[in-house]
Amino acid sequence: MTIHFRLPNIFRVLATTLIAGAAITIPALAQDLKFSIPLPLSGPFAVTGQAQQVGWQHAVDYINKNGGVKGRKIEASFYDDEYKVELGVAGFKKAAADGDLVFASGDGTPFVRAISPENNDRYKILMSSTGAASDLIDVAKYKYHFLVGPTYSDMVGLHLKYIMENHKGGTPKIALVFSASEFGRDILENTRIMAKKYGINIVLEEETKFTGVDVTAHAIKLRNAAPDYIIFHGYAGNIWPEIVKLAREYGVKGAFMGTIYGSHPEVVAGVGEAVEGFLGAVSVELVLKDRTEPMLKTIDSYMRTWTAKPYTGFANVGYMQSWATALILKEVIGRALDKGKPLNGDTLIEEINSLKDWDSGGIFGVPVSFEKNRIPYGVIYRYSWPNGQFTVQPESKWQRGD
Repeated sequence: MTIHFRLPNIFRVLATTLIAGAAITIPALAQDLKFSIPLPLSGPFAVTGQAQQVGWQHAVDYINKNGGVKGRKIEASFYDDEYKVELGVAGFKKAAADGDLVFASGDGTPFVRAISPENNDRYKILMSSTGAASDLIDVAKYKYHFLVGPTYSDMVGLHLKYIMENHKGGTPKIALVFSASEFGRDILENTRIMAKKYGINIVLEEETKFTGVDVTAHAIKLRNAAPDYIIFHGYAGNIWPEIVKLAREYGVKGAFMGTIYGSHPEVVAGVGEAVEGFLGAVSVELVLKDRTEPMLKTIDSYMRTWTAKPYTGFANVGYMQSWATALILKEVIGRALDKGKPLNGDTLIEEINSLKDWDSGGIFGVPVSFEKNRIPYGVIYRYSWPNGQFTVQPESKWQRGD
C-alpha cells in the first residue's frame, strides 16, 4: 500500500505566504482521507481479522490507483486489538486525537457499544464494524454507525424463510446452537419471536463454550432432540465444525445451517464431507471465479495476487465485507465532497442513509438501499462435496431477512 505524506498545516500556510507577493496561486493540496481500522489479527477471531485486513488493503489499493475519492487518497491505519474492547477504545481515541479522522472501523459489537455514547456526544465520527448485532439498528443509540449488510437476526430470518419455503412434512423443528458470548446469544429473543410467527418449533437451545471443549454432550443432545434443521450462530472457525462431524457420526440427519462468520468457505471446507448440504446465510457474494460483474472481476484479480492464500475462486466473508465497506465509503464521501459538505459523522451518515438502489458492481446480488443504518438483504449459499470436490453455490435469491 502506498504511504502518502502531507505537509503539516503550518508549513502550508507559510508556503502560501511566501509566494503571495509574487502573485502566484496554487491549488490547495487535496487532503488524504484518514481511516482507522482495528482488527483481531491475533486471538480467536484471527482467521477473520487477517482476511479483513487483506480485503481492506486490496480495496484501498484499487481505489487509490483509480483516482482515489475525488482525487483524495485513502490513508488506512491498521492495528491489532486482539478482540479486546479496551484496546479498541484506546486505538479509536488515539486516532481521533491525531485529527482529521474521516472513518473509524470497529472490531465487534462490544467495542461499538463501548465507544458509541462518547462518539455521539464528542467525536461524531462515521463508524462501521465487524459486528452485526440486532440492536445496532437503533439509530438514536448508534447515531454514526452503519452495518454493511443485515443484522444477525436478519440472517437467521433468511434461514427461517428458507425453511418455510422448502420444508415438507409437518411442523419444522429447529435447534439453535450458539456460543456463550454476547455474539452468540444475540439472536435468541428475535429467533423465538420469528419462529412463533412462522409456526416453527424450537426443540433445543444449546449453548456452548466459544473455544476448546469436548463437544460430545452437544452432539448427544442434538441426536435426542432430532431437529429437522440445526442453526449455528456466534462462531468463527471453532467448535461448530467439531459438533457437525460428531453429530453426523451419531446419526443426526437434520440440515446444518450457519450465519456470517461460520460460513467462510475455507472453514466449512475444513469440516470435510460431513458438512454436505450446509447452508450459510451471508451478507456478500462469495463466488468470484468466472463472474462477469465488474467489481467481482476486479476482486477476483486481487485474490489471485494473495500469495499467502491458495486461490480457490471463493472469497472469505470478512475479506468481501472489507471491499464492500471501502466502496460504500468511496461513494458517500464522494457525494459529500461534490456537495461541498464537511466530512463529519452527521454529513456522512446522512449520505449513507440516502443511498438508494446502489449498484455495487456485484458485491451485493441486488441494488441495495440502507434502512436503519443497515442493508437488510442477504443470500443463502449451499456448500457441497460432489465427487469429492468442494463447491459453493447460491441456494436462495437475494432477499430481506426481516
